[in-house]
Amino acid sequence: MTTVVAAHAQGPRLGIRAGVNYAGFGGSDADNFDRIWGGHAGLTANFPLSADNFFSIQPELLYSMKGAENDGNTWKVKVNYLDVPVLGRVNAGPLYFEAGPQLSVKISDDREGTAPPTDDVKRTGLGYAAGVGLQATPLGLSVGVRYNGDISKLYDNSNAPNYRNDVFMLTLGYSFGGR
Repeated sequence: MTTVVAAHAQGPRLGIRAGVNYAGFGGSDADNFDRIWGGHAGLTANFPLSADNFFSIQPELLYSMKGAENDGNTWKVKVNYLDVPVLGRVNAGPLYFEAGPQLSVKISDDREGTAPPTDDVKRTGLGYAAGVGLQATPLGLSVGVRYNGDISKLYDNSNAPNYRNDVFMLTLGYSFGGR
C-alpha cells in the first residue's frame, strides 16, 4: 500500500519527443523495397507505478512519417500517421527499456512517380513498439532507439499484397521537471 501511495505522490511527468524514422514495408510480399527517411515528433506522459520509478506506463501521441520506395527508385509512398503507443517502461538507472502496443491513425499520404494507389491504405493500424534508451535523469533528457512493427496489413483490399509498416526510430526526448 505504501508503494502505491508514494507512486501517486510523484505524479505523471509530461514531455516531448522528436527524431528520425528509417521506414520501410515488411510482410511476405515486400521483398523489393528500399527504406526511406522520415521523422516523428509529439507528446509523452510518464506515470510511475512504483515508489522508486523502476516501472512506469508511458502513453505517447506522435506524428510519424512512414513509407517505402521501390528498388529502382522510380516511385515512393509516404504515409503520415498519428501513432499512439502505450508502453510499459523499466527504468534501470540511466538505461530504460520499453515495449507495448501501438494504434496508428492515417492522416495523409503522398505518392511520387509510378507508385501504387494509396486509396486502399487502411485508416487505422494495430502494431507494437519496443526500444531501449539512455536518460540523463536530472536534466530530463533522453536518447533512444525504437522499433515499430505493424500486426495489421497496410491495405484494406484483400487482393492487395501483404505489406506492413516496419520502422526504426532514433528519438530524443525531454521530460519537463526532470525526474
